[in-house]
Formats: sequence, structure tokens, C-alpha cells
Amino acid sequence: MNKVYLSSFSVIEPEEEFYLYYPSWLNVWESHLYNRAIKSTNAQGWYFKRFGCDKALYAREMIRKPAYINYIEAMEQAAEQALQQLVAKERMRLMKSRTAFIYADAWGESGLFENITSALHVAVIDTLPKNLLKKFSVKEFACKVRGEQHAFMQALRMAQDYLSWDVFDFVVICVTYRAIPLLVFSTAESVAQDKSRDSQMNISVERVGCFIFSQRKSALQVECGKYALPASHKITLDTLCADNADITQLAVAGLSTNLLYRQGADNQHASMPDIISLSEKYGDSGCLTPALGWIYLDRHAASSGKMRTVMPDALGGYHYFDTRYEP
Repeated sequence: MNKVYLSSFSVIEPEEEFYLYYPSWLNVWESHLYNRAIKSTNAQGWYFKRFGCDKALYAREMIRKPAYINYIEAMEQAAEQALQQLVAKERMRLMKSRTAFIYADAWGESGLFENITSALHVAVIDTLPKNLLKKFSVKEFACKVRGEQHAFMQALRMAQDYLSWDVFDFVVICVTYRAIPLLVFSTAESVAQDKSRDSQMNISVERVGCFIFSQRKSALQVECGKYALPASHKITLDTLCADNADITQLAVAGLSTNLLYRQGADNQHASMPDIISLSEKYGDSGCLTPALGWIYLDRHAASSGKMRTVMPDALGGYHYFDTRYEP
């Protein structure tokens, strides 16, 4: 059985305001990538919401070098919330069971972009947050996945395999997204140019999330699909839903969502699923954006159904997973 259950999860974002990015001659390469990213995504500008922004600093610089300690503290808070959402019996079972821990982020060693003076904090960001390993009593297995936009999708596939093979009883995935402007623009400028998208503002939101998976039944049942690369390199609703007629909602992650709307004929289907652009609804969080579909279900699902969450890539292919839910 390849299906797994999402036993508990928590996603945290900053309480700070949104700040508009302004290109500067002091950061020439960053400004160049910004212009390319704006062109690729057909946007008018870029807002950022980051952990640790200090309002006492110059507004145009605070989003480049915010305090990293708030980001680290948010990891701890998300893990604690996810753990406490489990009933006491399940928490005790997790502590005494075979538990794996997967730490996933987009950039890998991103400590170089922070004003860090502590080697311990560098290790937390660049390798593994050992305080979280202790929190979940992880003794069996721990690793880090660096996959840029697809880090969470890859970690989710690993969790599904480990649980279906009965290697572990629980798998904890901690996912972090640090919206470093230079890296955000570098990723966005490589996507397929989105000329059909209405011109608007892009929004990048830093988030951290903790997700606990097991084989014990819960309201959210998750199943990962295989990576797909359509022969035409065009992702349409027919392509995404051909193998499943019972999909009621289609959640799309990423800034380039025009790939789903190229075929007007798709809109003629009577059974067309509801389409939710997660990046436009909640702000883009890179590798963590696909998980925002579960927040949508938690807030809006009125009846049982099935959501397919899709993360397109720059080559015309996509990763996806399905979530069956019962409110």
C-alpha cells in the first residue's frame, strides 16, 4: 500500500508586513535577475514577507539581511505545534516507535547569505536542526533533502516509501523556505515565460512547516504520483486528470500557472475540478507551497473529496500528489 496518512501538521509564517523589493545598483547581479524574473512571470513588482525584518533598518535593505534567529525559532515552534496536535497516546507512541526525520529546504547551504556568528546556528540551517531530533526522539534515521522548488515533493515521496515498506512507523518532515531575494529571482527567471498571466504583483512568503506521517488512519490520506513529462511539454487539465475521474480540486503551486490554462477546450468539461492557485492565494513559498493545499482543505473543505496538488517545473513536466480528505 503506497498511501500514507497525515497525522498532524503545522505551518508558520512571519507576522511582519510585506515589503516591496527595489533593485539597486549596489546589487547589480541581484537586480539583473530581478528584471529577468519579472519578465518571466509577467509581474509588475515583488513583495517579500520574511522572518526577522527590523523596521529600524532602511526599508530597501531590511529584506536582504533580516535576523535569522526568528527563522530558527519558527522551526522549533512549528515542530512543537505539530507534536501537540497529536493526542497524548499518539505522542507517546511516536516517541517510542521507529521514527525517521527528514529536513527539506530549497537552497541547501544558505548560511552564507545570513549574518551568522554562531557555528551552532550555521549547523541548524545548513545541515540538521538537532534540537528537533531530540524533540521527536529520533534515533533511527535523519537526513536533509535539498531540491529547490521540489524539495518537499521529494521528501514526501521518501516518507511514502519508508512507511509503505514498513521501515518506519512515523516519518517527520520539517520543511523550511528562506526567501532570499537573489535565489528567489534566480529560480523564477528560469521558469517558462508566462505571457498569458494577468500582470500583477508577485508575493514571496517565508514559511516553515512540520508534517507527521504514519500508516494510522486520519482525515487526510496522501499518495504521491510519479514525475510526468507530457510529450507536448504542455500541461493541460486533460493531462493532469486523465488517470482519475474523481478529482474534485486541483491545487497548483508555483508562479507560472498559465500552463494549466492553455487549452480552452478543457474548460468545456462538465466535471472540471475546481482550480486553486496556491501561490496567488497564499503567496509563494517555493518548495513549501504544495503543502498549502492542506491548509486550504482545513479551512474550506465542506465535504469529502480528492485534491490533486501539482508542482510544474521549468522543463514542462510536473510532480504531483493526491489527497483524499474527510472533514
